[in-house]
Amino acid sequence: MEWQRPPEGAEHIANGTGGVLGAIRDRLRPRRMQDELLASLNDVASAVSSTLSVDEVLNTIVDRAKRVTSTQKAVLLLTGEHSETLDFDTLTVRGSRDELPESWWAGRIREMASDVLHNGRTYLDHDKQQHAWMLCAPIKVRERPIGLLCAFNDEQRPFTAHQVEYLAILSSFAAAAVENARLAEENSYVLLSSERDRIAREMHDGIAQSLFSISLGLELCKKQVHRDPGAVAERLEELQDELNVSMVELRRVIYDLRPAKLQELGLPAAVEHWVKEATHGRGIDGRVTARGESRFLSGSLEACLYRVAKETVSNVVRHAGANSFDVLIDYRDRSVILLVTDDGRGFDVEEARERGMQDGSVGLHSITHRVRAEGGTLDIRSESGRGTQVRVEIPLEGRCQ
Repeated sequence: MEWQRPPEGAEHIANGTGGVLGAIRDRLRPRRMQDELLASLNDVASAVSSTLSVDEVLNTIVDRAKRVTSTQKAVLLLTGEHSETLDFDTLTVRGSRDELPESWWAGRIREMASDVLHNGRTYLDHDKQQHAWMLCAPIKVRERPIGLLCAFNDEQRPFTAHQVEYLAILSSFAAAAVENARLAEENSYVLLSSERDRIAREMHDGIAQSLFSISLGLELCKKQVHRDPGAVAERLEELQDELNVSMVELRRVIYDLRPAKLQELGLPAAVEHWVKEATHGRGIDGRVTARGESRFLSGSLEACLYRVAKETVSNVVRHAGANSFDVLIDYRDRSVILLVTDDGRGFDVEEARERGMQDGSVGLHSITHRVRAEGGTLDIRSESGRGTQVRVEIPLEGRCQ
């Protein structure tokens, strides 16, 4: 059976009379039906806003599509990342395996996908050979097709006008939800990659080199133990001190992998706890101060400030040659400010940015990316011999819990 496209500007309606969606939208509905539609959209909005991954969003949309439209089977597919062809690896299905076999509807989707995605209209088709109805709505972002949402019923359960319209509305909402989830996953991947590279760099530059030096020292002591036991004893004490420093550094990296729970400690206490870990045995003093009325921020905002504080303090402790530094968390009416100031040797900010881009360093890139993702601003000021100041400000409107 070939795919029959409805007349230009119109979609077939399941009761067989036909008509345009505009006429359906204009039709007066009972108050109960309006309330049901509104409740359903609120339900979907609430469910989707509470998840981040693309898989969770797809599952939520398909679940709600099936439940609210009372379809026997609901299906959602996305296009390839850089194409307008449906990727069946993204297939999400809800419905009994025994009803409306995939061998039928998967083939029908392939037949009509290009047409529906191109025209951007909701379509309904009656397959007389299979004794089934097929309803499909494109998922588009700024005229760019990113997927297809479909519903299937047997011949005895034709789709109502309300169900047709609901699927069209849901597909429009799905577009924004899927796009946001994709961006969130890309963000998470970039930040996770930055964290992984940063930790690997710290392990290589600090702990690995220190342990290698200790290993060489022990080998030398083994060769000299009989000839000069006194010198070997002194060297072993030095190696013990080096080992203690490496242990402290290793504990700090492990803590960095398992940070204190912000929801339990709050941002200032979590930062202070980590500063103690980072400076222990380092001969540098760090102080954390909170100013203004403390409040519970959104999870993503607290995580951003916490990670930026950690990255900045880590740079101060390891590279600045400072005797002390201060971390200020300033809660204001419309924004929150993170300010890290040290008395170290300072550096050329622009030169550091260019060097970071050339050698792949993720420090400044990670900080900049995190702050921009939260809609904030980053200002770094530093002069040779006069220390460094890192200032982050992020607006609070709608970001407090």
